[in-house]
Amino acid sequence: MSGRPARDFDWPLLVAALVICGMGVTEIYSAQPTQNFWIKQLITIGIGLALMVFLARVNFQRLFDVVPYFYGATMVLLVLVLIVGVRINGQRCWISMGPLGTLQPSEFAKLGTILMLARVLHPIQRGILTLEKTLVACGVTALPVALIMLEPDTGTALTFFPVLGVLLFLSGLNTRLVAAAIIGGIVLGPLGFQYVVKPRLKQYQIDRINVTVNAIFAPEKLTSREIREGYGYQTLQSMIAVGSGGVTGKGITKGTQSQGGFVPERHTDFIASVLAEEMGFVGCIFMLALYLFIIIHSAHTAERARDRFGMLILAGFVTLLAFHTIINVGMVVGLVPIMGIPLPLLSSGGTSVLMTFMCLGLVANVYQQRFVN
Repeated sequence: MSGRPARDFDWPLLVAALVICGMGVTEIYSAQPTQNFWIKQLITIGIGLALMVFLARVNFQRLFDVVPYFYGATMVLLVLVLIVGVRINGQRCWISMGPLGTLQPSEFAKLGTILMLARVLHPIQRGILTLEKTLVACGVTALPVALIMLEPDTGTALTFFPVLGVLLFLSGLNTRLVAAAIIGGIVLGPLGFQYVVKPRLKQYQIDRINVTVNAIFAPEKLTSREIREGYGYQTLQSMIAVGSGGVTGKGITKGTQSQGGFVPERHTDFIASVLAEEMGFVGCIFMLALYLFIIIHSAHTAERARDRFGMLILAGFVTLLAFHTIINVGMVVGLVPIMGIPLPLLSSGGTSVLMTFMCLGLVANVYQQRFVN
């Protein structure tokens, strides 16, 4: 595999990712011009590119062999962050790396879990998914979810479930069971939320859900000062920024909401609202088109994978990327409660960028396998 010519590399995937990164660096600089977040982002992108090229050329059999060790290492990091992690906004999600910044183990745990699930589920033939394999896959997912919930980081924990569901479905999960689960969720979901989930949520989480529900069904309830300056502040300021961008935007560094500091976490979770204000509807559509291209391209590559292991890895990444994009954009426009899920490659965040480039490297690896006889 190491002798593949450069022309066989997945250049369209790389170009799409770099364009998103370029938009991200531009908006990170615009959102925080007095900080060096954009410089750190550039450095991380450079490291991510090196990892992508490396993983695009690695032998998949060697990768298969080291998966348990990588998964185990990410679990150790999740335990370590609970002991020595840096506490920010009431969450212990990061490990300080001194002058290098911080490391967020939960991001690497996403990749580790996808790889481990692919390893567990890949031997299944003819769509026969046994109860034993299902329980093992659920256990592989439950461990990182439980550790992440202790941080606590509910938003990140939720990202594991779509991946598990899709990989189980692709491995032959009984369609009747899936249909029963969906119907049961629709019927029992409201009761479960009211009597099981809601009592375990903190008040600010309940408030965020209420803001989203009101934004969709009863916007007149968002006019009170308590909501506008309290628990609804983040959502409303983001929605104002998105709406004020119009068709073509106000221009880079000229967004009034973002430059005035009204949009919270504007270089991380709400970077899309900054982009919407400064690049407008046109910029947003272009950004979403790039994400859609990566998702469709990766899914098409998964279909042509030479083995189930590679196919399942790419399916997990596609699910993760789609979930992140949908939830983050929905969060920015007020359709989804705020849950701290970044927009891959666009949001400022070194660990997330590295994890995404590693996944892209695996997509490029499978893409190049079609040239191997």
